[in-house]
Amino acid sequence: MSERLIDLHLHTRHSDGSCSPEETVHHARQLGLSALSITDHDSLSAIDEARQFAEGIELITGVELSCHYQDADIHLLAYFIDPAYAPLADKVKFYQLERLKRGILIVEKLNELGIDLKMETVQRMAKDATLGRVHVADALLKEEYVHTFDEAFSRYLGYHAPAYVPKTHFDPAEAIELVHQAGGISVMAHPGSTRRDDAIAFMKGVGMDGLEVYHSKHTPAQVRHYKEMAARNSLLISGGSDWHGRNDPRSEMGNQRVPYGVLARMKDFIQARNK
Repeated sequence: MSERLIDLHLHTRHSDGSCSPEETVHHARQLGLSALSITDHDSLSAIDEARQFAEGIELITGVELSCHYQDADIHLLAYFIDPAYAPLADKVKFYQLERLKRGILIVEKLNELGIDLKMETVQRMAKDATLGRVHVADALLKEEYVHTFDEAFSRYLGYHAPAYVPKTHFDPAEAIELVHQAGGISVMAHPGSTRRDDAIAFMKGVGMDGLEVYHSKHTPAQVRHYKEMAARNSLLISGGSDWHGRNDPRSEMGNQRVPYGVLARMKDFIQARNK
């Protein structure tokens, strides 16, 4: 019997991915995955659409929330949430509006740099998605202000670039509490990219349940390191590709070969917590 594999970190065009929920589920099925989770940034809107096409494959409800600890961005993955839970859904909508305001400020900065980019162009690129820097990058590429997507970030939109505007973040304790109230579990995303291991103890202290151990940007040494940290801190482990559907071989769906046992332990944890 072949090993059952999962991918619990996927993005669709409802945030900064390039594929629809239908295409995402279809691709997961083609790869033979047993389960997937769509974890769009500050967006729950892909879940209902994905459910329509998930027959024969397990769909775990999810979302990725942006939090802040000291001077570090901490991304929090939430699984098994009830997307209809109003306090969480309302908070997600608030941060969607904050992302729109951020986009306007980024465009204003670009205009000050002499780039005649219109916010309407950015919104056309985003369509109905939660607006993010990727949509500004797409607009810059479309208007031929840059030659590549990566150039848009390195020259203008990256953390230390001239048009960068910081996000409005969730308070970590508030985010984790909302996730728990919505029936879910909370997992710190790609800790190897954040490079703030000191944040793990803090996040655990305010109720975080797990660490994303398997991730496309984690080296084998980092996978071992975060497995050990999860064990030492009595945290669940999770994993996924962080796929965005942009033909990036470094983050192709399913590339982490996360075993189904990871998901089974999450389910056992929720069942034990709810007793």
